[in-house]
Amino acid sequence: MPPERTTPSLAHRLRTALAGIDTGHDRRAGIAVAILLAAAPAVTCAGARWTETRVRRDIAAVERTARPRLDTIAATRDARRQLGAILDMPGVAGTLDGLADALPTGATLTKAGRTPDRRLTVEVASPDPDRLRAALRRAPQTTRLRDTGQRRGDGAMLVALEEPK
Repeated sequence: MPPERTTPSLAHRLRTALAGIDTGHDRRAGIAVAILLAAAPAVTCAGARWTETRVRRDIAAVERTARPRLDTIAATRDARRQLGAILDMPGVAGTLDGLADALPTGATLTKAGRTPDRRLTVEVASPDPDRLRAALRRAPQTTRLRDTGQRRGDGAMLVALEEPK
């Protein structure tokens, strides 16, 4: 059984106060209460807008002072990402060893180099370019080399291969 309430609720006290007002000449208190109740949402909205304006101004100040550091952090993350990509890339020696192991009989490496953006390019002379491509797809060290074209050479087809960007 819930305990008996010893103090009346706010609504009960308001009703009692309004009932005690003389209806003839002092309705001003009731009107004032009604105006206050109606004005509460507007006052709340105005307070929220004022708070929002202050918070936005504070955020802008923090962003202005933190911008150089945030730019430095972003540049550092980008440099780390680029360095990680370079370090994760197998070296030329490993790729060339894998290429040498993967070349089918009769195929020879005729040229190897790097593009200006540091991608490996190779050219392989092969009597059967399709057999060469199939062999390179099977070798794990050469799966990232992409065929960029072929041309006729002395007694063999010259197949150009390049690392993708």
